[in-house]
Amino acid sequence: MAEFEESVKRFYLRIKTHKAETHFPEDWGSLVVEDRFWNHILDVSLDSVLLKEFFSAKTPEEREEYFNFGVECFTCFIQCNFTGPAIKETVAEFLSGDKFQHIDFAGRLSMNNEEINVNTKFPVLLVVSEIIFDSCIINNLVNLWWCCRALMIHQDILDELSPTLLSNADRLSKLIQNIPLQGFIKAELDIELAQLYLRFRHVSKTKDYITSASEILGLEYNLIGKLGKRTKYQTEDIAQLSLQVTLAEREGINRPVVEKLTIPKTFGLNDDVRLDKVSFTDGFELTKLPNVEQKLLLTIVQQTLISSPPDELQVEEILPILELILNQNNTYSVRVMALLLRSKLESKNKRTIERCLKQCEDIIGFFDKENPSAMIRIGDMFGTCFIPIWKVRAQYADMLLNFGLVKNSLEIYLEIQLWEEVIVCYTILKMREKAAETIRKQLEAKPTVKLMCLLGDATDDVTCYEKAWEMSKRRSHRAQRHWGQFLFARKKYEECIPHFEKSLSINPLQSNIWLGLGFAALQVENWHTAATAYRRYTTLEPDGFVAWNNLAQAYLKIGNKRSAHQAVLEALKCNFENWKVWENLLIISCDISNFSDVIRAYHRLIDLKEKYLNIEVLNVLVYSVCNDSNDFDGNSARQFLQKTRELVGRVTALYPNSGAVWELYASLAPVLLLRAQRLQRAYRGYTQGAWDKNPKTCFHVLNVCNKLGDIVLDDEIDPTNTIVSSIKLNLSAALTAVKKYNWEETAALVEEVSTQLDLILEKMKKGTAAFRVDVN
Repeated sequence: MAEFEESVKRFYLRIKTHKAETHFPEDWGSLVVEDRFWNHILDVSLDSVLLKEFFSAKTPEEREEYFNFGVECFTCFIQCNFTGPAIKETVAEFLSGDKFQHIDFAGRLSMNNEEINVNTKFPVLLVVSEIIFDSCIINNLVNLWWCCRALMIHQDILDELSPTLLSNADRLSKLIQNIPLQGFIKAELDIELAQLYLRFRHVSKTKDYITSASEILGLEYNLIGKLGKRTKYQTEDIAQLSLQVTLAEREGINRPVVEKLTIPKTFGLNDDVRLDKVSFTDGFELTKLPNVEQKLLLTIVQQTLISSPPDELQVEEILPILELILNQNNTYSVRVMALLLRSKLESKNKRTIERCLKQCEDIIGFFDKENPSAMIRIGDMFGTCFIPIWKVRAQYADMLLNFGLVKNSLEIYLEIQLWEEVIVCYTILKMREKAAETIRKQLEAKPTVKLMCLLGDATDDVTCYEKAWEMSKRRSHRAQRHWGQFLFARKKYEECIPHFEKSLSINPLQSNIWLGLGFAALQVENWHTAATAYRRYTTLEPDGFVAWNNLAQAYLKIGNKRSAHQAVLEALKCNFENWKVWENLLIISCDISNFSDVIRAYHRLIDLKEKYLNIEVLNVLVYSVCNDSNDFDGNSARQFLQKTRELVGRVTALYPNSGAVWELYASLAPVLLLRAQRLQRAYRGYTQGAWDKNPKTCFHVLNVCNKLGDIVLDDEIDPTNTIVSSIKLNLSAALTAVKKYNWEETAALVEEVSTQLDLILEKMKKGTAAFRVDVN
């Protein structure tokens, strides 16, 4: 363990995340320009097998020096592309030298036929550091940890998610899990692994690592309601969401205080109505959060953004967490990411958009400042999902576009070469031909599959996608994706399906294409393809209730009702207030005899719609309960008798004139007299208006009369009871009305009810005679 701790001290905690000082020497970065490290690596053209043999022959001290070189290359790459400021001119000139020109380093970083972002500077640094972390063995955990960091940075510079990198991430995480760890180091590692899987939108694994880190650190948080004011002119305090955080003491957990650093400031709203932050009635007790706990909460925020629906509720739940983080002393990485996340959430609100723009401008300005130093900036970035500089600028441009400043956003998109957004801006400006012209110029300079696809988007020329497919030697998922989307937009669903399937076979991490494939398959009634597509989409985007709902529909069409039921339950987790999803649950649950969910769904539908009536479902439920059928689990449906009574009773209160509902309610009556009273209510419900002119309604009325006749003729009913004469009048009136039209559909019932009426009259006569004898 001592060897491990020493390795960690040298290669992990080089940057103290909580203080301004660093473990890096003043000449950190000088190794990058030393030829002695580059000569052999370049001579073997970065062959990993040969380099492993080369490093294994070195002494531990020599390997450590090479590993230091790898870390310096890696941090230099991060400084260039993520944190700023610009690297020293001497280093930039060295890396631009002739010795690096004969190897296509950007090509070595391309994954699954997807090139790295065009804004990436000095890719050689990442290529070399990845090889050294993997080949120059210092300590198993140290090597694996730095490999994970390099992998997440590698994914960040790709424009598409890479299945190969995800597979590598799974491999590395399994190897790390075999190393026994505990305390502070384990918590730090769990947070970084959670961030790694966040890159791939792998929610379940992210949650596992977040839970592990929370337990180690003893962190618990709850969103609670506290009285307060949000606006300047608010007179009464109302409940506002607030975050309650508790930190339990944990042995082996060091919680140093974060010192003040030179970091971007938090801008105020400066709004005429809204307060900068909620003013709570009882004040706001600020929980002091150490640095690691801040990173954990930031990770929770990012996981919530992926796993929950993007609505106002999501914003209300996340903002209190970000506000708590921003009210602490933060490291550079934590502060920047918290501000960027808050800006992204608030950018659609007209009262906060101005602050969002100022905040992004300030952060972008920091990339060129010398203070704080690069080493201080890099601290914590692996635990915060720090994004590349060009993505920060893209977020700023998105805000400008959202604010209506199309030309300003277009200028930034052109600088960072986001051609898809350029097309959008030119389309808004009604200059679409200018977009095609711009992309053609780029193609002339350097033809790529991506540019050829975008030319097709700009010109609506399908041959561009064919050319892109051939340029990629039939291996580009992007070419097939754009081709499929072109056809999809024109509602050529049958034709777009093969292109989507081909694209997804190359890169299955394209969630939006799974969604498009599912929708297209639904339109052409290809149920098996639709079910597969929506199932794969929901594994990548578990918060999409529409996808879960459509998946249920596809399962129903192929006869898999149990899976459809489970899919609808998942849809409800995403959107508990959508009555249509509840109705789907009601119908599917009824089909599979899940009477518990039938009752639950029906009550919820009434809550949401205030009034709701589905006689078919109620018929199935009441019939099953009364006839003691088996439910979903093979148990007796009789167990739901009382809950069914409560449900149908609630429906009768909403529909007091519905004969069908009262007839069902009568079937649930515990005693005959109560059943008779409810059937009479059903009789009154059916006989409203010109009921006798409709043979279907006549049939229902006579059926109720038949049931009433059976009750009266039961030996349990006293012939002198007033209900007997009341029912006799019901039967007599119904027969008189129905006989006027002599409907063929009711002939058998008319005869049966007539017989019952005669028997009732006879019973009444006997009852009267018996009563006279008793009186005498």
